[in-house]
Amino acid sequence: MITQIDDDSRCMAKIYGALTHSYNHSPMQRVIYTESHDEVANGKARVPAEIDDDASESYFPQKRSTLGAALVFTAAGIPMLFQGQEFLQGGWFKDTEELDWENRTTFRGIVWLYADLIRLRLNKMGITRGLTGNGTHVFHLNQKDKVIAFHRYLDRGPGDDVVVVANFSHQSWHDYRIGFPAQGNWKLRFNSDWSGYSDLFGDFLSTDAHAELASYDGLQASANIAIAPYGVLIYSQDPPDSDSEAE
Repeated sequence: MITQIDDDSRCMAKIYGALTHSYNHSPMQRVIYTESHDEVANGKARVPAEIDDDASESYFPQKRSTLGAALVFTAAGIPMLFQGQEFLQGGWFKDTEELDWENRTTFRGIVWLYADLIRLRLNKMGITRGLTGNGTHVFHLNQKDKVIAFHRYLDRGPGDDVVVVANFSHQSWHDYRIGFPAQGNWKLRFNSDWSGYSDLFGDFLSTDAHAELASYDGLQASANIAIAPYGVLIYSQDPPDSDSEAE
């Protein structure tokens, strides 16, 4: 879904299926990835090269490969990275060729993006516990505009509930309405379009979401958000005993 050139050909139902698939009703029994040894060898290239073989380090390969990475780290399952994926290793995998380690410096912003996603996935800051759990509820699926949003949770509640929004289109969206599991302030923890990750990214102005008690998407609260082309946003609420909540 991320390697196709034409946005119209992206089937959001397949994204839904990838997010919700499980074995024996346990999503943690599956490994999730966008690149693997089998997927990037034997005639098939790494994701950036599959997106644009002539310019695998350009805007679209960077945007859509990191879109895929963000879903890997926010979906229920065991995330797997393939060597060099975190610094845009291109071409196709050959076990006789060393990785281009200079890319760690050239694309250090992309490395930071992966590091930020890992921190959120592991709940290192105590604000995204839901990403460690099994719970997944895809509550928003827009085939026309190519936007999907889902709720990840372990026990539910502030500091646990996580909302992820992903845009599979080259079109940015302003004042885009989605549901939220609860009213109140939902802080933006991750914006994949931050220019610190790449000079090619637009630094699109996505902000915290202030959800009001107005049902939408089958949830009790809702808010307007803004999201960049091929962008991913991750929201959560502060735990009740956090310093920011006390202030």
